[in-house]
Amino acid sequence: MQARNDIAFGLLCGLVEESEESLHPDAARYSGQMDAYRHLLDLGALGAGDGVGSSILCPWCGMGDLEGIRFEQGGRQGYCTDCGWVDLASDQVTRLRVDITRIVRWLASALGLAGRYQHEELVPTALWRLGEIEHRRKRRIIFFGRRLNDPALTPIIEHRLRTACAPGCGVLITTTPDVAQAIQAAGHLVVPLRAVAHLRKAGFVIENLDAYLDGSAGIGERDSETSLRLMHSGRIALIDGERHALSPQVYRFLSVLAQGGGDPVHKRTIADALEIDVDKCKGADICKRHKAVYRTFVAHDNDGHYWLKPEFVNDQRR
Repeated sequence: MQARNDIAFGLLCGLVEESEESLHPDAARYSGQMDAYRHLLDLGALGAGDGVGSSILCPWCGMGDLEGIRFEQGGRQGYCTDCGWVDLASDQVTRLRVDITRIVRWLASALGLAGRYQHEELVPTALWRLGEIEHRRKRRIIFFGRRLNDPALTPIIEHRLRTACAPGCGVLITTTPDVAQAIQAAGHLVVPLRAVAHLRKAGFVIENLDAYLDGSAGIGERDSETSLRLMHSGRIALIDGERHALSPQVYRFLSVLAQGGGDPVHKRTIADALEIDVDKCKGADICKRHKAVYRTFVAHDNDGHYWLKPEFVNDQRR
């Protein structure tokens, strides 16, 4: 269950960053991640988009596009020149869209803000003010942003952040990768959602936010530092001074290797810790969205063993 949540969460973060266009049903069905898509549908993070997808591949023969779709009392049917009229499930014909409003509500609820503040959309579909928290006697305004790398949105979002609160008083939570290179957040703290949140049945659970608010998630970083020194305190890997937020699954993978102290760890041990099938336990697949982290810190052989490279074994003891 945890592994499914991690995969679905990574998929959701990517979908949140996409444009307003809805997702073609075949893009989900033939992605190899249909279980994760169904999980997001069950949770309500994904919902029906606008209309029926065009050029839908016949789900029965997989050879040609359906030439027509009709809606009967008992459901939907599509016409294939080879198969004739075939029954269709809703997720085989309906375009999908991320329910951004639900994501904002989940985040506000996980932060304990939902009952005290009404979230405010500052930039349509891109920036929200969720409310305020107090941390160590300092009031912080919490924002959620998406598509922050969009050149058309960046200056608008910058302006709204600068006028929404005093410099250094805002906390911007976002799924946008490398946001620090794309937007100057008026001195506000930028927090990657995947570094502080987990996906659960009722939405998000927030953890580790205090490390960012305290500054311990990035304290004392050197411009050229490459290390796992911040792996446990902030779920961050440093590569040439650049911070890489680790997903929960990659964090657990690296933690298992760290416990090995540099000795080879077999994939059976890793699979047990990550709660995945041993046949699907491949380091490159686990870290497919963190390729730079995998190349930098992990070594492996052809017999299913993985280990931290020697120069990084003692990083977390600093």
